[in-house]
Amino acid sequence: MRVLVVDDEKPAREELSWLLDQCDGVDVIDQLASAAAAMERLEEMGGSVDVCFLDIDMPGLDGVRLAESWRDGEQGDAPLVVFVTAYEEHAVDAFSLDAVDYLLKPVRLARLRKTLQRARRRLGSAPAARAELGDSPSSPLERISVEELGEYRVIAVDDILWIEADEGFATVHTADGAYLTDFSLKFLEENLDSEFFFRCHRSYIVRLDAITRIAPWGAGTYRLVVGEEADDDAGVPLARSRAPDLKARIPWSANVL
Repeated sequence: MRVLVVDDEKPAREELSWLLDQCDGVDVIDQLASAAAAMERLEEMGGSVDVCFLDIDMPGLDGVRLAESWRDGEQGDAPLVVFVTAYEEHAVDAFSLDAVDYLLKPVRLARLRKTLQRARRRLGSAPAARAELGDSPSSPLERISVEELGEYRVIAVDDILWIEADEGFATVHTADGAYLTDFSLKFLEENLDSEFFFRCHRSYIVRLDAITRIAPWGAGTYRLVVGEEADDDAGVPLARSRAPDLKARIPWSANVL
């Protein structure tokens, strides 16, 4: 995996590069002090960079604006992006730009290795990456693949009970367990059959046929209990704003809730 490290602070660049050197299969090809330098370097290399570790707060063109330009196709063969910053409030911007991950400074080696695993999944799943970028299936998905013990396991969408967002990626839950995917929640919402799947919360999608109970949870919110044996605490949240839409799909009595 060929990576660039972009940060206007030299100690931060050197520290992250040193950590990356501790990881197998990673080649730090350059350290750069600005987004403008990153654009020039990428153009020189003809798109042979896999991942760019990009600081957000930099003088001039910042990391978010650079990632936006790559997303909008202003520079071909753009790398995957991992944002690195000291500020948590940039997380929403990061994942709206389809970043692989969002690392808070100081970066820890164990956390960095998890990020590299995610990047490898992205790099190794071209169909998923193309779908995320807009080449979506013309008909609803019938199955997806998830990584399990170094290989890809195929899961029928009929086996999915609910889906939750996990730091920008979707984790699907089945009766057999939970599996992290390469997809965003938005992509799955757009490509699963809306007759059977419902976006019940900004971070959750639930299979309508799997809901066995709707439990009040206070302040106009509810828990959607999935499965016969689950208790209310294990339910999937239903946002107050989504309750009317669910009620249109599964009518319930106002006298009860």
